[in-house]
Amino acid sequence: MSFKYTFQSEFLFLKEFFCEIDFLVQCDDRILPIEIKAEENLQAKSLRLFVERNPQLHGIRFSMARYREQDWLTNYPLYAVGVDLK
Repeated sequence: MSFKYTFQSEFLFLKEFFCEIDFLVQCDDRILPIEIKAEENLQAKSLRLFVERNPQLHGIRFSMARYREQDWLTNYPLYAVGVDLK
């Protein structure tokens, strides 16, 4: 998988809710919404809302927590930031 490093913050206004996604990354033909958390408070309300509104996407979160897969999101520990997100 090749990464196309076009990192940019994406700010979306959804009705009356302000939604912030840390990064949208293009990998080949996929878009990866990514959130970075520097703590173990793992609330990802904006990321969840973004993925719910775009069900073809799967969220990625880097945090202090261990690796965990959910139906809409995969959590990677912060030390794994350099992993290949296949």
